[in-house]
Amino acid sequence: MSKKIVYYSGCFANYYDPEVGKALVRVLERNSFEVIVPEQKCCGMPMMANVNIKGAEKNARYNLESLAKAAADGLDIVTTCPSCHFMLKKEYLNFFDSDKARFVSQHLHFIDDYLLALHRAGELDTSFGELPLKVVYKVPCHLKVQNIIKEPVELLKLIPGLSVVGVNTTCCGMGGSYGMKKSNYDMGVELAANVWQEVRAAEPDKAATDCGGCKLQIEAGTGVQAIHPIVLLDQAYKSLQRLSQEPLMKEGAR
Repeated sequence: MSKKIVYYSGCFANYYDPEVGKALVRVLERNSFEVIVPEQKCCGMPMMANVNIKGAEKNARYNLESLAKAAADGLDIVTTCPSCHFMLKKEYLNFFDSDKARFVSQHLHFIDDYLLALHRAGELDTSFGELPLKVVYKVPCHLKVQNIIKEPVELLKLIPGLSVVGVNTTCCGMGGSYGMKKSNYDMGVELAANVWQEVRAAEPDKAATDCGGCKLQIEAGTGVQAIHPIVLLDQAYKSLQRLSQEPLMKEGAR
């Protein structure tokens, strides 16, 4: 590998959907990166949302120390979780400002944005196999507030055969730990109605979203599987590999 990059996985990719992290590593390795995954804790956003400021600060200081050390040579840092990205990019500066917080913020990139920038510079391997899928993309709120809206869709459109048949930008109603609470269920369902309606109306094969909370909400309300864009890119690379390994003539066809 000719390049090194640091990955902050966050809790969802680390514990709930590890295929996201595995796909991230495979996609970056395909593009000649060596992926470094330093020791890390939860970004602290759930703690902040539940007024545990001391707990959030403890995790923030730990993460900043670990990430700054791993990226000390000026390496880029990437995330796959919109909420983690927002926390490390913006909120650490607002609540726990330090030289390391500024260093991490300056070197941090969201993976969709990062890969699309590589593509625009002519540095992304776009030898994807075909994925004949109709996909509706759900823009997570924590990407929308960072003005990362079009980039995930543009990235998905690089995959041959994949058609983006809808883009939803409204809140899914999960709101992080908010939607996990029984007392907020009715409000969560009310907020999710628009997302569920648009996903169903698009009649997609799959939904795509970068947010783990959005994924859970879409699947619960529509039955449509929701996949992280980085997983779809990984599947497209694998699709090309499968095609290249198939014999030109099948047994018995001669």
